Amino acid sequence: MSMEMQNRNLETLEKRFPGMSEIIEKKKKELLKNESLDIKEETAFTGEQILTVKSKNRKLYLAGRRDPTAHPVNQIKILGEIVPNAPVFILGMGNWHYIEELIKQTDESIILLLYEPLFSVFYKQLDRIDFNQTFGKRTVALVIGGINDDGLDSLIRSMLQGDKIPLMKYFVLPNYVKLCKEQVREFLDNLTKYASKYCMGVGTNLFFSPFQAENFYHNVSYIRTGYKASSLLKAIPKDIPVIVIAAGPSLNKNIKELKRAKGRAFLIAVDTAVKRLLKEGIVPDLFATLDGMKTAELLNFTEEEAEAKEIPMITKVTASKSLMDYHIGKKFFINEGYRYIDQIFKMNGKKLEGFNVGGSVATYAFAFACHLGFRKVVFVGQDLAYTDNKSHADGTFQEKMPEENTEKFLMVPGNYQEEVPTLSNLDSYRQWFGEFISEWKKRYDVEFINATEGGAKIEGTKMMHLADVIDQECKKEVDIRPCIDQLEPEFNPEEQEKILDYLHDTPKKVHEIISLAKEGRKIYAQLDKLCRSGNMDKRAYVKLLKRVKRNRKKIEENVNFDLLQQSMTRAEQIIRSGQYFSYDSMEEEGLELARQGKKYMELLEEYTSIIEAYTEQTVAKAE
Repeated sequence: MSMEMQNRNLETLEKRFPGMSEIIEKKKKELLKNESLDIKEETAFTGEQILTVKSKNRKLYLAGRRDPTAHPVNQIKILGEIVPNAPVFILGMGNWHYIEELIKQTDESIILLLYEPLFSVFYKQLDRIDFNQTFGKRTVALVIGGINDDGLDSLIRSMLQGDKIPLMKYFVLPNYVKLCKEQVREFLDNLTKYASKYCMGVGTNLFFSPFQAENFYHNVSYIRTGYKASSLLKAIPKDIPVIVIAAGPSLNKNIKELKRAKGRAFLIAVDTAVKRLLKEGIVPDLFATLDGMKTAELLNFTEEEAEAKEIPMITKVTASKSLMDYHIGKKFFINEGYRYIDQIFKMNGKKLEGFNVGGSVATYAFAFACHLGFRKVVFVGQDLAYTDNKSHADGTFQEKMPEENTEKFLMVPGNYQEEVPTLSNLDSYRQWFGEFISEWKKRYDVEFINATEGGAKIEGTKMMHLADVIDQECKKEVDIRPCIDQLEPEFNPEEQEKILDYLHDTPKKVHEIISLAKEGRKIYAQLDKLCRSGNMDKRAYVKLLKRVKRNRKKIEENVNFDLLQQSMTRAEQIIRSGQYFSYDSMEEEGLELARQGKKYMELLEEYTSIIEAYTEQTVAKAE
């Protein structure tokens, strides 16, 4: 059975990572010999088989002897909410329950990097675990010591792009610090390196990334006077094609054709493509933006293009505040899962709908186009690759985009070339498109046409030149603008006044978290004192843990906590820096819990004070 499992796993890996199984077969003897680890199975108290490692006369358990599942469940809870599209990093495969629990508790859109520095552990798990059953259709990057770990740094860099860093989570499995301290340190250093670069400029709060919360509280007033994205469902005619325009480098080749599609197709563009379209005299019917770090410069139109500031926009409340202020047209919103906003709709007997938007502005625009109900969806400029060694079309970030050295890039199947260079994050989006299209076709009769004249192949699409698409499909004339102009804001004046009161009350509600953080710090201090007393009172210990749980529940029930939780991601990582050792006694576990808890509450109080001050400057003054 173990050989059968190993062969099945190697087939799975080969499909996901072409060439990997050959490298494993070639290098396995050398790697196993060099590591010289004696890996065996033992039976835990629960009856499950767990792995032990004997190295340098030390026997280390890779999973809990009492209950192998208990520690993974607990640690993933400590991570806090893992939001959709978040990058998650795991070091170690010794206790597979960590991966299973993570998969169980997270959305399929998370991007997982699984790094096993010890080839011996990976090779042992090949016989024991069904990789395909666990991973399913998820995007998983697998890095194995001695096989492909030379690409670890670049993978981490590609996953930690832009506003992904505040969403990141990571953990190191127990006893890996003792087994491979240098690899663990290098792994953590890499995460810190890219996260710290991103957090630069935050001042003394280096590991606090409040920009999402800043954008949120600044922009939430636009919800009061804005529109639900779902209101477009009935407004836009569906008997024309929708053309989703991204800013890939191949847009240079066919952008002029799009002028013929105006008024004969629904044109939805990503924000980066808007300026280039306007230079060609093409005004999209709608554009999408979601990146919280982009600035108004992206849409810094000339005087002749000033009316383009009124182009309807589909967006998120966490999008760039400067871009949101610059834009004066209709703003359409979807549900991002924030309870603060849910309450705005709930108090008025309404609901804000959401949908799976993927992890980029391009997947966002595309998914929305599908949800609008179009039966022909056309891709343009959706390269998902470095066509002609360029990242974007000319006239987007620079007038003439530079060519880059793609010699060491990932190679994937191309639309017009056998292979094209890309990055792992772009390839994950490519796979997302293919999976979305496959599932959508099962439910709806939709044709997906790829008129991107270059780039990477997207499964499930029909290749056509844009000129032919326009000739064959764009025959009916439609004036889209009046369809959108006739829409009324979601909330009437009376409802807007009610929302205004809710916004003004926000600083008070945020301050309640500060009070709870102070109370929590005191509870953890009592726990620390109890565990150091030398005479552990188990009833007192359990009682304190119940108080900890009640305190944390009250904090998490506050609708403003969602923003704090995302902003404090890096802080939680610092807190967890000492969690990678297993503890044999209740006193040791209690001391570690107290250490983490006290630090967490200190940071929560500090960071909530920053958010409180920001709400006083924004929502408290909303008019």
